[in-house]
Amino acid sequence: MAKEIVINDCELPIMKALWEKGGATSPDIFAGLDGNKSTLKTLLARLVERGAVRAEEINRRTYRYFAAVSEADYIEGQRKTFLRKVFDGSAEKMLLNFVKEENISADALRRLVDLIEE
Repeated sequence: MAKEIVINDCELPIMKALWEKGGATSPDIFAGLDGNKSTLKTLLARLVERGAVRAEEINRRTYRYFAAVSEADYIEGQRKTFLRKVFDGSAEKMLLNFVKEENISADALRRLVDLIEE
């Protein structure tokens, strides 16, 4: 991401809906989301203010919203932050920790080795 835009955990369901739908009005975004409509509107407004979401006016009271941050850019930023905060920026430490602590099948480990060797 060129400019880091913060997306809080409580705002993430809204972003996921926009990534899935591509663009949507607020009722379309909020359909299927848990939470108070007023709170969801506030969260959406904050995302617009911070530049994570852009709004296009359809008519005086209706807007279509679009994610201004791609899902791939968000994931990349989160991965880098996670590595830096938890593993001092070391992908090696992270991978070793996951291999040691998680139940990873031998087949999955072989695929991982194949990826590393590419």
